[in-house]
Amino acid sequence: MSTKKEHIPELPRNEYTEIIYDETCFDDPINPESAEDVAAGIERAMKLEARPIFLEGVSARLTQLGVPCTAEDNERMLAEIKRRYDELLGFSCPRTVKEWIKGTTPGVTNRKNKYDLCYALEMDFQQTFFFFQKHFLSLPFIIKAKIDAVFLYCLYHHKPYSVVTELLERSKGFVSQENAHTSTSQIAAMIFDIDDDEKFLRYLSEHCYDNEQQFQLARSIINKEIDVLKSRIIEDDLADIISPNRLNSLTIDALLGYRYQSREKGHNDINLPKHFTESLPNDVNLGKIINGNKISYEVLRKTMMLLKLYNYYRAAEAEDRKDGYEPDKYEINKRLMDFFEELNDTLISCGFAQLYVRHPFDCLLLYCANSHDPILTLHLLNERN
Repeated sequence: MSTKKEHIPELPRNEYTEIIYDETCFDDPINPESAEDVAAGIERAMKLEARPIFLEGVSARLTQLGVPCTAEDNERMLAEIKRRYDELLGFSCPRTVKEWIKGTTPGVTNRKNKYDLCYALEMDFQQTFFFFQKHFLSLPFIIKAKIDAVFLYCLYHHKPYSVVTELLERSKGFVSQENAHTSTSQIAAMIFDIDDDEKFLRYLSEHCYDNEQQFQLARSIINKEIDVLKSRIIEDDLADIISPNRLNSLTIDALLGYRYQSREKGHNDINLPKHFTESLPNDVNLGKIINGNKISYEVLRKTMMLLKLYNYYRAAEAEDRKDGYEPDKYEINKRLMDFFEELNDTLISCGFAQLYVRHPFDCLLLYCANSHDPILTLHLLNERN
């Protein structure tokens, strides 16, 4: 998507989402020293994790298309999806998608399969945008990637799937650019403006990139946030000299409350949702971010969100100590809303998925923010993992 906020559709909230939003952001602030309060946040996130949000999205869309069904009607949905692949896309439904319909949670890869399914469900650009964020819990349109750019172009300009197939085939040999000389927002604006297949292919041939050249603004912001956190670590630490590797470990410790790398082998993440525990930052991938190496979008987004939480509330705590001030419920809620808006604006500006309170990771992060001590709450939450 474009990184300009006015071009980003705001995620609509249904009644259930509104309830989660209100409970997470506007309930009484939680007490991090209360085991019951911490457990309540985990329980809420686990309930979100257990909901079949992908199947809820598919069944809702099929119902709109005249095939009434619920998230439990797996066989009915599968039969209709298979028919749609054959008739609308011209090939059989892949095994991966069949497994999704049978109940397997879609992973973070298989992006083409996800776009194909949206085409089979006759979604337009905005519907696909919402479906990715709300039901795949993933980023729609990594614009600097060839496949995503082709689907963005075709969905935005209402091209038939035959054009998708042709453009994907013709762009296979395009060589990724070595330097990201054009921003994501500029590329998106051009794709939105071009409505000619040949012009689009010429533009795409000069504006497709590998992972290292994607999310340049996000990487820059993350590195600045890392520098802020590390400066605080150095101020707090009694040692005169801290090695870079040691500093990276201390950064992870500050963010998560434990050293991710030092977890015992065979440790099972059973007490927190998988959508929370997977793709968390660690010593290794933090180094990759700092050095500009290949790293997944999921790690980048979570690292940015954790850094923003830590630095925002460390700064707030410093102000409170200086003023001898103890924030009350209303100040905590106000800060949470300020933090929410600041973080969401940053995510959008970087081309990341905006905050979605039904995403277990986002929900738990905001739950921690609605606390008398958000950083401690996050650390205690991780201790229970």
